[in-house]
Amino acid sequence: MQRMEIPLFPLRTVLFPGMPLPLRIFEDRYKQMVRELLESAGSFGVLLIRQGPEVGGGALPHTIGTLARITECQEVEGGRFILLAKGTRRFRLIKMLHPRPYPYGEIEMIDESFERDEPRLAAAMETVRTTFPFYFRLALSRSGQWARDMTLPTGPRELVNFISQWVQADEAAKQRLLEVEGAADQVAHLADMIDDLLVHTREEVSEFRRQKFHGLGAAN
Repeated sequence: MQRMEIPLFPLRTVLFPGMPLPLRIFEDRYKQMVRELLESAGSFGVLLIRQGPEVGGGALPHTIGTLARITECQEVEGGRFILLAKGTRRFRLIKMLHPRPYPYGEIEMIDESFERDEPRLAAAMETVRTTFPFYFRLALSRSGQWARDMTLPTGPRELVNFISQWVQADEAAKQRLLEVEGAADQVAHLADMIDDLLVHTREEVSEFRRQKFHGLGAAN
């Protein structure tokens, strides 16, 4: 396994490969990190905070995260940064190292290979490709929005990473999805997640329509 030492950025957000990550950098330690990354064109690791504060230090992160690269950056008043980063690859945190002064750690990359001919993988992908568009349209309907037809990625990892940006699940649920290593297992996990979200979303939409109907009846 490829190991390296990189800057770490614990956040309250789960980042998947391919996902954009807008950030506002105002802490001195992270301003230093950004300056060094801009000079080196290096990557940093994003990890969901498991315990502790996001600001000020002392946060304990989960051990599975995603590498990110800065794609856009603007320095504003006070030496603060407004930047956009993008997730690239998943990694496993081996150990935290001494801060520099921002968090630093030793990581290893996660093997993203998959079994191309595994029937379970094909079945799970077909389930996701069928149920997600229905869930997404239903979720948007709660706020009166509508969705155009989506072109979903064909690869299993790409499919998971794309859909993870759109499912309305909490960060803990997204972290569990991020941590599933085998492609077939990860897509199957996503399929189960979407099924659960469909049940919950149907209930919310039914309740919304019921209240709206009774509201109209009261108005008449």
